[in-house]
Amino acid sequence: CHDDLCLTDKLKKSMEGASEKEMLDAAKLAQTIVFTSQGTPFMFAGEEVFRDKKGVHNSYKSPDSINAIDWGNKTKYKDQYEYYKGLIALRKAHPAFRMTTAADIAKNLKFDKIDSAKTPNLISYSLNNNANGDEWKEIKVVFNGASYPQTVDIKKGEWKKVVENGKVSPTGELGTTTGGKIELPPYSALILAREK
Repeated sequence: CHDDLCLTDKLKKSMEGASEKEMLDAAKLAQTIVFTSQGTPFMFAGEEVFRDKKGVHNSYKSPDSINAIDWGNKTKYKDQYEYYKGLIALRKAHPAFRMTTAADIAKNLKFDKIDSAKTPNLISYSLNNNANGDEWKEIKVVFNGASYPQTVDIKKGEWKKVVENGKVSPTGELGTTTGGKIELPPYSALILAREK
């Protein structure tokens, strides 16, 4: 896909005044939501290298200066590129993110109760029961879409860190936690997994 505003342009428009780091964090969060959602993920051409089209919506008649992907951005935004690669690897490695029926999703995906008045823009859910034959018994997915840190309460247990602070490890090699109150930075995702 190449039509309409790309994610980078959308972020520049909707996060006016935000720093580039904040927009890069928001882009990571947006793609984490896409690649951990059930169904077929969709990524706009060049998103992985923070591509923009200078704010041009319908660029079918625009020159290459608007439409071309600047592949120099692959070096400039290497962290972003590697993060996207990690998300793709996570999705491929864990079938819990690829359930194919509504019945399986209803059985295995459970949203946590969040007081949106106290913690707006926070979403938390679990993929349970070794969903879709996954090796992990439970996967906890938390998104903080706020421009400030927020705290989530994770049930006690032995959790592997899969996504944290803008890093991703499909095997859960980012460390461990025993749960409890965990603070998420602005525009960030936290994914934890437990095997028992």
